[in-house]
Amino acid sequence: MNMADWLTYTDIEQLKRMNRYYGCENQNSCSKYDLIRSLLQRMNQKNQLEEQIASLDKHEFRFLQLIMLDPSLQYSMEELLAKGRAALDGEKGEPRRFIVDSLKRGWIFPGYSHRTQSLYHVPSDLRERVSEILLKPFRMKGSYREDPPAVYRDEQEQLLHDLDHFLLFLKKEIVRLTLDGAIYKNQQKQMFQTFYVPEEPVSKKGPRFGFGRCYHLYPDRFSLLYDYAYYKGYFIEDKDGYLCLTEKGSGKLNNQEKQKIDHGKELVRFWIRLYRRAIPQLPMVIRLIALLAYPGWIRTVTVYQATESWLNPFYYETKESVFQKVLKMMVHLGVLKIGREGEEQYISLTPSGVKWLYGISAFRERAIEEGFLQRT
Repeated sequence: MNMADWLTYTDIEQLKRMNRYYGCENQNSCSKYDLIRSLLQRMNQKNQLEEQIASLDKHEFRFLQLIMLDPSLQYSMEELLAKGRAALDGEKGEPRRFIVDSLKRGWIFPGYSHRTQSLYHVPSDLRERVSEILLKPFRMKGSYREDPPAVYRDEQEQLLHDLDHFLLFLKKEIVRLTLDGAIYKNQQKQMFQTFYVPEEPVSKKGPRFGFGRCYHLYPDRFSLLYDYAYYKGYFIEDKDGYLCLTEKGSGKLNNQEKQKIDHGKELVRFWIRLYRRAIPQLPMVIRLIALLAYPGWIRTVTVYQATESWLNPFYYETKESVFQKVLKMMVHLGVLKIGREGEEQYISLTPSGVKWLYGISAFRERAIEEGFLQRT
Protein backbone atom coordinates (compact mmCIF):
# COMPACT_ATOMS: atom_id res chain seq x y z
CA MET A 1 0.00 0.00 0.00
CA ASN A 2 1.13 3.57 -0.59
CA MET A 3 1.52 6.38 1.95
CA ALA A 4 -2.04 7.73 1.60
CA ASP A 5 -3.48 4.27 2.30
CA TRP A 6 -1.37 3.77 5.42
CA LEU A 7 -2.30 7.19 6.77
CA THR A 8 -5.97 6.29 6.35
CA TYR A 9 -5.50 3.30 8.68
CA THR A 10 -3.46 5.31 11.23
CA ASP A 11 -5.21 6.38 14.44
CA ILE A 12 -5.85 10.08 14.98
CA GLU A 13 -3.40 10.50 17.88
CA GLN A 14 -0.54 9.13 15.77
CA LEU A 15 -1.58 11.44 12.91
CA LYS A 16 -1.41 14.39 15.31
CA ARG A 17 2.08 13.35 16.45
CA MET A 18 3.22 13.12 12.84
CA ASN A 19 1.71 16.53 12.08
CA ARG A 20 3.59 18.02 15.02
CA TYR A 21 6.82 16.36 13.87
CA TYR A 22 6.47 17.85 10.37
CA GLY A 23 5.28 21.23 11.69
CA CYS A 24 1.96 21.11 9.81
CA GLU A 25 -0.70 23.79 10.29
CA ASN A 26 -3.47 21.34 11.27
CA GLN A 27 -1.54 19.50 13.98
CA ASN A 28 -4.30 19.91 16.58
CA SER A 29 -7.23 19.29 14.25
CA CYS A 30 -9.78 16.65 15.20
CA SER A 31 -10.49 15.94 11.54
CA LYS A 32 -8.67 12.86 10.30
CA TYR A 33 -9.13 14.07 6.71
CA ASP A 34 -7.46 17.42 7.49
CA LEU A 35 -4.58 15.76 9.33
CA ILE A 36 -3.90 13.38 6.43
CA ARG A 37 -4.19 16.15 3.82
CA SER A 38 -1.74 18.44 5.62
CA LEU A 39 0.72 15.57 6.11
CA LEU A 40 0.64 14.57 2.45
CA GLN A 41 1.10 18.19 1.36
CA ARG A 42 4.17 18.54 3.58
CA MET A 43 5.68 15.13 2.83
CA ASN A 44 5.23 15.56 -0.94
CA GLN A 45 6.89 18.97 -1.09
CA LYS A 46 9.71 19.17 -3.62
CA ASN A 47 13.11 18.34 -2.04
CA GLN A 48 11.53 17.73 1.38
CA LEU A 49 12.53 14.06 1.41
CA GLU A 50 16.02 14.75 0.05
CA GLU A 51 16.63 17.34 2.76
CA GLN A 52 15.30 15.01 5.44
CA ILE A 53 17.64 12.23 4.33
CA ALA A 54 20.60 14.63 4.08
CA SER A 55 20.07 15.64 7.73
CA LEU A 56 20.40 12.08 9.08
CA ASP A 57 23.45 11.02 11.06
CA LYS A 58 25.45 8.06 9.75
CA HIS A 59 23.63 5.49 11.89
CA GLU A 60 20.18 6.81 10.95
CA PHE A 61 21.23 6.75 7.31
CA ARG A 62 22.32 3.10 7.58
CA PHE A 63 19.00 2.18 9.20
CA LEU A 64 17.15 3.96 6.39
CA GLN A 65 19.08 1.94 3.82
CA LEU A 66 18.31 -1.28 5.68
CA ILE A 67 14.54 -0.75 5.78
CA MET A 68 14.15 0.80 2.32
CA LEU A 69 16.45 -1.35 0.17
CA ASP A 70 15.39 -4.66 1.72
CA PRO A 71 12.55 -5.85 -0.56
CA SER A 72 10.73 -7.59 2.31
CA LEU A 73 7.09 -6.50 2.50
CA GLN A 74 6.96 -6.45 6.30
CA TYR A 75 9.22 -6.64 9.34
CA SER A 76 8.80 -8.03 12.82
CA MET A 77 10.02 -6.01 15.79
CA GLU A 78 12.92 -8.47 16.15
CA GLU A 79 13.95 -7.85 12.53
CA LEU A 80 13.80 -4.08 13.01
CA LEU A 81 15.91 -4.32 16.17
CA ALA A 82 18.44 -6.45 14.28
CA LYS A 83 18.56 -3.77 11.58
CA GLY A 84 19.05 -1.18 14.32
CA ARG A 85 22.05 -3.11 15.66
CA ALA A 86 23.45 -3.41 12.13
CA ALA A 87 22.99 0.34 11.67
CA LEU A 88 25.07 0.99 14.80
CA ASP A 89 27.85 -1.13 13.26
CA GLY A 90 29.33 -2.14 16.60
CA GLU A 91 29.16 1.34 18.14
CA LYS A 92 27.22 2.15 21.31
CA GLY A 93 23.61 3.17 20.94
CA GLU A 94 20.00 2.12 21.35
CA PRO A 95 18.60 0.30 18.28
CA ARG A 96 15.02 0.99 19.37
CA ARG A 97 15.39 4.73 18.79
CA PHE A 98 15.64 4.18 15.03
CA ILE A 99 12.27 2.43 15.10
CA VAL A 100 10.63 5.16 17.20
CA ASP A 101 12.01 7.89 14.91
CA SER A 102 10.88 6.01 11.79
CA LEU A 103 7.34 5.73 13.17
CA LYS A 104 7.33 9.49 13.87
CA ARG A 105 8.50 10.24 10.35
CA GLY A 106 5.97 7.93 8.74
CA TRP A 107 8.65 5.70 7.26
CA ILE A 108 7.16 2.58 8.84
CA PHE A 109 3.62 1.78 9.99
CA PRO A 110 2.28 -1.01 12.23
CA GLY A 111 -0.23 -3.39 10.66
CA TYR A 112 -3.90 -2.55 11.08
CA SER A 113 -5.45 -6.04 11.22
CA HIS A 114 -5.34 -8.60 14.02
CA ARG A 115 -3.04 -10.75 11.87
CA THR A 116 -0.57 -7.98 10.99
CA GLN A 117 -0.68 -5.67 14.02
CA SER A 118 2.68 -6.93 15.30
CA LEU A 119 4.35 -6.37 11.91
CA TYR A 120 5.69 -3.14 10.42
CA HIS A 121 5.42 -1.98 6.82
CA VAL A 122 7.09 0.59 4.56
CA PRO A 123 4.71 2.45 2.20
CA SER A 124 5.44 1.25 -1.34
CA ASP A 125 5.60 4.72 -2.92
CA LEU A 126 7.91 5.97 -0.16
CA ARG A 127 10.23 2.97 -0.62
CA GLU A 128 10.44 3.73 -4.34
CA ARG A 129 11.19 7.44 -3.80
CA VAL A 130 13.79 6.80 -1.09
CA SER A 131 15.49 4.07 -3.13
CA GLU A 132 15.88 6.47 -6.05
CA ILE A 133 17.44 9.08 -3.76
CA LEU A 134 19.81 6.54 -2.18
CA LEU A 135 21.00 5.20 -5.55
CA LYS A 136 21.12 8.52 -7.41
CA PRO A 137 24.73 9.44 -6.42
CA PHE A 138 25.99 6.20 -8.00
CA ARG A 139 23.90 6.37 -11.17
CA MET A 140 26.13 9.06 -12.59
CA LYS A 141 26.70 9.74 -16.25
CA GLY A 142 29.88 7.95 -17.24
CA SER A 143 29.41 5.07 -14.80
CA TYR A 144 27.06 3.15 -17.12
CA ARG A 145 27.20 1.72 -20.59
CA GLU A 146 24.49 -0.09 -22.54
CA ASP A 147 26.75 -2.21 -24.76
CA PRO A 148 28.90 -4.99 -23.28
CA PRO A 149 32.60 -4.20 -22.76
CA ALA A 150 35.13 -5.59 -25.24
CA VAL A 151 35.75 -8.72 -23.15
CA TYR A 152 33.39 -10.20 -20.58
CA ARG A 153 32.65 -13.47 -18.79
CA ASP A 154 29.23 -15.05 -18.33
CA GLU A 155 29.01 -18.36 -16.41
CA GLN A 156 25.23 -18.87 -16.35
CA GLU A 157 24.24 -22.53 -15.79
CA GLN A 158 27.87 -23.67 -15.65
CA LEU A 159 28.00 -24.19 -11.89
CA LEU A 160 24.89 -26.36 -12.11
CA HIS A 161 26.47 -28.52 -14.82
CA ASP A 162 29.66 -28.85 -12.78
CA LEU A 163 27.65 -29.95 -9.75
CA ASP A 164 26.51 -32.89 -11.87
CA HIS A 165 30.07 -33.44 -13.14
CA PHE A 166 31.27 -33.66 -9.53
CA LEU A 167 28.57 -36.16 -8.54
CA LEU A 168 29.22 -38.18 -11.71
CA PHE A 169 32.92 -38.30 -10.81
CA LEU A 170 32.03 -39.69 -7.37
CA LYS A 171 29.83 -42.30 -9.05
CA LYS A 172 32.53 -43.48 -11.46
CA GLU A 173 35.72 -43.13 -9.42
CA ILE A 174 37.01 -44.33 -6.06
CA VAL A 175 37.70 -41.07 -4.24
CA ARG A 176 39.73 -41.21 -1.04
CA LEU A 177 40.70 -38.30 1.21
CA THR A 178 44.14 -37.36 2.48
CA LEU A 179 44.85 -37.14 6.21
CA ASP A 180 43.99 -33.43 5.93
CA GLY A 181 40.55 -34.39 4.64
CA ALA A 182 41.03 -33.26 1.02
CA ILE A 183 40.65 -35.12 -2.26
CA TYR A 184 44.12 -36.04 -3.54
CA LYS A 185 45.42 -33.32 -5.85
CA ASN A 186 45.94 -35.62 -8.82
CA GLN A 187 42.26 -36.61 -8.59
CA GLN A 188 41.26 -32.97 -8.17
CA LYS A 189 43.10 -32.14 -11.41
CA GLN A 190 41.46 -35.10 -13.15
CA MET A 191 38.02 -33.99 -11.96
CA PHE A 192 38.55 -30.29 -12.77
CA GLN A 193 39.32 -31.23 -16.38
CA THR A 194 35.67 -32.32 -16.73
CA PHE A 195 34.36 -28.97 -15.44
CA TYR A 196 33.10 -26.07 -17.56
CA VAL A 197 35.17 -23.76 -15.35
CA PRO A 198 38.34 -25.61 -14.33
CA GLU A 199 40.36 -24.54 -11.29
CA GLU A 200 43.75 -25.42 -9.88
CA PRO A 201 44.14 -27.23 -6.54
CA VAL A 202 44.99 -24.97 -3.61
CA SER A 203 48.68 -24.55 -2.85
CA LYS A 204 49.73 -24.39 0.78
CA LYS A 205 50.78 -20.73 0.42
CA GLY A 206 48.90 -18.22 2.55
CA PRO A 207 46.01 -18.64 5.01
CA ARG A 208 42.55 -19.72 3.86
CA PHE A 209 39.63 -19.80 6.28
CA GLY A 210 36.24 -18.34 7.02
CA PHE A 211 34.35 -18.92 3.78
CA GLY A 212 33.03 -22.44 4.20
CA ARG A 213 33.56 -25.89 5.62
CA CYS A 214 36.21 -26.90 3.07
CA TYR A 215 37.47 -23.49 1.98
CA HIS A 216 40.97 -24.25 3.26
CA LEU A 217 41.17 -27.42 1.16
CA TYR A 218 39.81 -26.43 -2.25
CA PRO A 219 39.68 -23.47 -4.64
CA ASP A 220 36.80 -21.02 -4.14
CA ARG A 221 34.33 -22.31 -6.72
CA PHE A 222 34.75 -26.02 -6.02
CA SER A 223 34.75 -25.38 -2.28
CA LEU A 224 31.23 -23.96 -2.64
CA LEU A 225 30.11 -26.90 -4.81
CA TYR A 226 31.56 -29.42 -2.36
CA ASP A 227 29.94 -27.77 0.66
CA TYR A 228 26.58 -27.46 -1.12
CA ALA A 229 26.53 -31.11 -2.25
CA TYR A 230 27.56 -32.27 1.24
CA TYR A 231 24.93 -30.06 2.90
CA LYS A 232 22.26 -31.47 0.58
CA GLY A 233 23.31 -35.02 1.46
CA TYR A 234 24.38 -35.99 -2.07
CA PHE A 235 27.50 -37.72 -0.73
CA ILE A 236 29.05 -38.67 2.59
CA GLU A 237 32.59 -38.73 3.95
CA ASP A 238 32.69 -42.25 5.40
CA LYS A 239 34.69 -43.32 8.46
CA ASP A 240 37.40 -44.88 6.26
CA GLY A 241 38.05 -41.61 4.44
CA TYR A 242 36.16 -42.26 1.20
CA LEU A 243 33.62 -40.05 -0.54
CA CYS A 244 30.51 -42.09 -1.33
CA LEU A 245 27.59 -40.97 -3.48
CA THR A 246 24.29 -41.40 -1.63
CA GLU A 247 20.93 -42.53 -2.94
CA LYS A 248 19.90 -38.89 -2.83
CA GLY A 249 22.94 -37.96 -4.93
CA SER A 250 22.07 -40.64 -7.48
CA GLY A 251 18.55 -39.26 -7.62
CA LYS A 252 19.96 -35.81 -8.35
CA LEU A 253 22.06 -37.22 -11.19
CA ASN A 254 19.11 -39.08 -12.68
CA ASN A 255 16.68 -36.16 -12.26
CA GLN A 256 14.65 -38.27 -9.84
CA GLU A 257 14.66 -36.08 -6.75
CA LYS A 258 11.49 -36.38 -4.70
CA GLN A 259 11.02 -32.61 -4.65
CA LYS A 260 11.53 -30.28 -7.59
CA ILE A 261 14.46 -28.03 -6.66
CA ASP A 262 15.71 -24.92 -8.46
CA HIS A 263 19.38 -25.63 -7.75
CA GLY A 264 20.53 -22.33 -9.22
CA LYS A 265 18.44 -20.39 -6.74
CA GLU A 266 19.30 -22.79 -3.90
CA LEU A 267 23.03 -22.41 -4.60
CA VAL A 268 22.68 -18.62 -4.36
CA ARG A 269 20.82 -18.91 -1.05
CA PHE A 270 23.37 -21.42 0.29
CA TRP A 271 26.28 -19.18 -0.72
CA ILE A 272 24.72 -16.22 1.12
CA ARG A 273 24.31 -18.33 4.26
CA LEU A 274 27.85 -19.72 3.98
CA TYR A 275 29.63 -16.40 3.37
CA ARG A 276 27.50 -14.38 5.78
CA ARG A 277 29.57 -15.55 8.74
CA ALA A 278 32.61 -13.76 7.31
CA ILE A 279 30.64 -10.91 5.68
CA PRO A 280 27.73 -10.11 8.06
CA GLN A 281 26.29 -7.37 5.82
CA LEU A 282 26.54 -9.48 2.64
CA PRO A 283 22.76 -9.12 1.99
CA MET A 284 23.09 -5.33 1.70
CA VAL A 285 26.16 -5.64 -0.53
CA ILE A 286 24.29 -8.05 -2.82
CA ARG A 287 21.21 -5.83 -2.86
CA LEU A 288 23.19 -2.74 -3.86
CA ILE A 289 24.98 -4.70 -6.58
CA ALA A 290 21.65 -6.02 -7.89
CA LEU A 291 20.05 -2.56 -7.96
CA LEU A 292 23.01 -0.83 -9.60
CA ALA A 293 24.07 -3.53 -12.08
CA TYR A 294 20.74 -3.71 -13.90
CA PRO A 295 19.88 -2.71 -16.55
CA GLY A 296 23.12 -2.08 -18.43
CA TRP A 297 26.75 -2.31 -17.32
CA ILE A 298 28.21 -0.28 -14.44
CA ARG A 299 31.81 0.39 -13.46
CA THR A 300 32.82 -1.80 -10.51
CA VAL A 301 34.63 1.13 -8.89
CA THR A 302 31.26 2.91 -8.64
CA VAL A 303 29.62 -0.16 -7.07
CA TYR A 304 32.49 -0.43 -4.60
CA GLN A 305 31.87 3.17 -3.53
CA ALA A 306 28.21 2.27 -2.89
CA THR A 307 29.01 -0.87 -0.87
CA GLU A 308 32.23 0.12 0.90
CA SER A 309 30.55 1.21 4.15
CA TRP A 310 28.91 -2.24 4.42
CA LEU A 311 32.19 -4.13 4.07
CA ASN A 312 34.77 -4.88 6.75
CA PRO A 313 38.26 -6.37 6.54
CA PHE A 314 38.27 -10.07 7.41
CA TYR A 315 41.59 -11.19 8.92
CA TYR A 316 43.94 -11.29 5.90
CA GLU A 317 41.27 -9.88 3.53
CA THR A 318 40.95 -6.13 2.93
CA LYS A 319 37.62 -4.45 2.13
CA GLU A 320 38.63 -4.36 -1.54
CA SER A 321 39.57 -8.04 -1.67
CA VAL A 322 36.33 -9.02 0.11
CA PHE A 323 34.40 -7.00 -2.49
CA GLN A 324 36.25 -8.67 -5.37
CA LYS A 325 35.61 -12.09 -3.79
CA VAL A 326 31.87 -11.32 -3.66
CA LEU A 327 31.89 -10.32 -7.36
CA LYS A 328 33.90 -13.41 -8.29
CA MET A 329 31.49 -15.76 -6.55
CA MET A 330 28.45 -14.00 -8.03
CA VAL A 331 29.98 -14.59 -11.47
CA HIS A 332 30.54 -18.28 -10.64
CA LEU A 333 26.91 -18.50 -9.44
CA GLY A 334 25.79 -17.17 -12.82
CA VAL A 335 24.04 -14.08 -11.45
CA LEU A 336 26.61 -11.55 -12.63
CA LYS A 337 28.62 -10.92 -15.80
CA ILE A 338 32.00 -9.22 -15.46
CA GLY A 339 34.00 -7.57 -18.20
CA ARG A 340 36.77 -5.14 -19.01
CA GLU A 341 37.43 -2.48 -21.57
CA GLY A 342 40.69 -0.60 -21.34
CA GLU A 343 41.43 0.04 -17.68
CA GLU A 344 37.78 -0.15 -16.58
CA GLN A 345 36.04 -3.18 -15.11
CA TYR A 346 32.25 -3.46 -15.52
CA ILE A 347 29.51 -5.73 -14.15
CA SER A 348 25.92 -6.48 -15.15
CA LEU A 349 23.22 -8.82 -13.85
CA THR A 350 22.50 -11.87 -15.98
CA PRO A 351 18.91 -12.96 -16.71
CA SER A 352 19.41 -15.60 -14.00
CA GLY A 353 20.59 -12.86 -11.64
CA VAL A 354 17.47 -10.81 -12.27
CA LYS A 355 15.31 -13.89 -11.66
CA TRP A 356 17.05 -15.11 -8.51
CA LEU A 357 18.25 -11.92 -6.82
CA TYR A 358 14.94 -10.16 -7.29
CA GLY A 359 13.09 -13.34 -6.28
CA ILE A 360 14.65 -13.80 -2.84
CA SER A 361 15.35 -11.54 0.13
CA ALA A 362 18.99 -12.11 1.03
CA PHE A 363 18.33 -10.26 4.31
CA ARG A 364 16.28 -13.21 5.56
CA GLU A 365 18.97 -15.81 4.88
CA ARG A 366 20.55 -16.67 8.23
CA ALA A 367 24.23 -17.58 8.51
CA ILE A 368 24.87 -21.31 8.13
CA GLU A 369 24.80 -23.41 11.30
CA GLU A 370 28.09 -23.44 13.20
CA GLY A 371 27.90 -27.22 13.45
CA PHE A 372 28.03 -27.62 9.67
CA LEU A 373 31.40 -25.88 9.51
CA GLN A 374 33.01 -28.25 12.02
CA ARG A 375 34.73 -31.20 10.34
CA THR A 376 34.84 -34.32 12.49
